[in-house]
Amino acid sequence: MKYGQEISKIHNSNIENNLRKALENNLRKALGVLQKDGVYAMFLWLEGKDKEIRTRINELLNNNEIKKYFFDNNSADRFPDDFSEFCKELQNVAEDIDKLFFMKKILERTLTYALYHVKVGKNDKVGENNVAKT
Repeated sequence: MKYGQEISKIHNSNIENNLRKALENNLRKALGVLQKDGVYAMFLWLEGKDKEIRTRINELLNNNEIKKYFFDNNSADRFPDDFSEFCKELQNVAEDIDKLFFMKKILERTLTYALYHVKVGKNDKVGENNVAKT
């Protein structure tokens, strides 16, 4: 959820509506590519269309609590920022289907949360321990 919020803040909530719509559109398309064509296809699409989203997702995957599920003692200890190096590490993850499905699930949830945060858009504090007033 935290990284979904971070991705939604790529463009400040005070920005023009068309930039927010563009971010929402890119998140929706990235989620569609992920669900239809898989993890690698989504990262490849993001590399060409919205590197900032890919960078934020890379930060998520390099979080200590998450990366420990993807790396063993014989491989790198993080996903590199360089796309070709990132793809090599992604290939290593893909050798274990359980790790790949786990990654896909994390990415789907993160993009979904980011999409909802962008849709709310005007309230940066949504999801940050605020209680709705009725």
